[in-house]
Amino acid sequence: MVNLSLRRTHELTFRVESPIITSGSASSNTAGSNYDSSYWTVTLTRSGQSLSVRIDWYRNGSYYHMPDDENHAYSYMHIVPHGNAEDIVTTSISLTNTYGTSSASGSIPTTKVLSGDKYKFDVVISTNKDLAHLSTPKVLPPPAPLPPPACTSATVCTRRDMLLSLLKDVHSVDTCFVFTSDQTYPMVGLWAHRTILSRHKVFEELILKATKELKTTNESQGTKSSTPKMDNDTDSMPSTSSSSSCTKEEAAGMPLLTIQVDKFSLATMCSILYFIYAGEVKLSIFPSQFAISKAESTLVLFDTQGKTRQSVRWDPLSTDSAWKLKDVTWQELGLAAEFYGLGELGTICEKEIAGILSKSNAIDILFNVGCHSEKVKKKAVDYIAEHMGSLFVGEVNPFESFRDHPACLDMVIEVLRAKATKKA
Repeated sequence: MVNLSLRRTHELTFRVESPIITSGSASSNTAGSNYDSSYWTVTLTRSGQSLSVRIDWYRNGSYYHMPDDENHAYSYMHIVPHGNAEDIVTTSISLTNTYGTSSASGSIPTTKVLSGDKYKFDVVISTNKDLAHLSTPKVLPPPAPLPPPACTSATVCTRRDMLLSLLKDVHSVDTCFVFTSDQTYPMVGLWAHRTILSRHKVFEELILKATKELKTTNESQGTKSSTPKMDNDTDSMPSTSSSSSCTKEEAAGMPLLTIQVDKFSLATMCSILYFIYAGEVKLSIFPSQFAISKAESTLVLFDTQGKTRQSVRWDPLSTDSAWKLKDVTWQELGLAAEFYGLGELGTICEKEIAGILSKSNAIDILFNVGCHSEKVKKKAVDYIAEHMGSLFVGEVNPFESFRDHPACLDMVIEVLRAKATKKA
């Protein structure tokens, strides 16, 4: 005869991510959530190197009473670190406790739940002492390695599609471009991946600079408090050098970075990122293809250490949005390509700009693009010299708007020299 027993397990999981909390009873962090007609709160309090976790639940303004049947009552609270589930801490919940204080509590060493600059762990309350989702998986032998795929057009297409999917994936991005000169989008962030950006030297340098500034800021904030020194988790972490230098390895492991863009618009940077990810030029920008966020200037959050941060709302600019991105011009894209050291894109832009020279834009291109590209300057100078008769009509001076430009005299001389050469 075979005897079988069946037990139904109920679990409720709270995923916790909290900034580092300083030691002391006055320093705590509380968050709440509604579920199953109940309001649940999780409160974190730090004492030395121990993190106390307390969970409370309420229903319709009163304490939520557990069922009398112990098989259907939550009996255990588990603290499960994200980094290593083997460090799980389990605490019993008594029925009298749930009726009286409507809470459960436990504690865990801060080192077990510390991940980067945050505490990251799950709080699970369950009807069973053993968690169902932590059962030991069956270990399978690794599969035999597959031969490398042949490089075909289909492979290239798949790689392109994958990179374009990453370009709009808000869950994996780690670097944000903010725009100080684009007054239309002052509270907008354009996101990307520094592992992809770092393949290009100028972006690599910008990332290292932003990393160094973030590292310096964190170090200065860490030493800002007066004696006696506040106890915090950095005491138990490896110390950092006081040098302001930063390596590529450090940059790869740093949290979210912000890079300020002073010279170019949101649309132009979208076009730059599209070329970096897809290897294609795109002048008409569809915001839904990018990871774009809005920072709500009216909503400011405070963490437990008194630092402020703006809330970020992921809000791609859809075709129905009142926000519209104008098409990027070849001139704008060419200047950005030159600034960020994208030689291949710069060559494409130079060719396209030379092909759109006209009487209405030749002088503008000469000064705004020609100062950065010898090829474009020569094409513009030759064009202006050839059409000088129609550009200088009556007393009209086509160079008037650039008379204060530092290169104005040099450009005029080059045009006159080219005109003289054509006559000769």
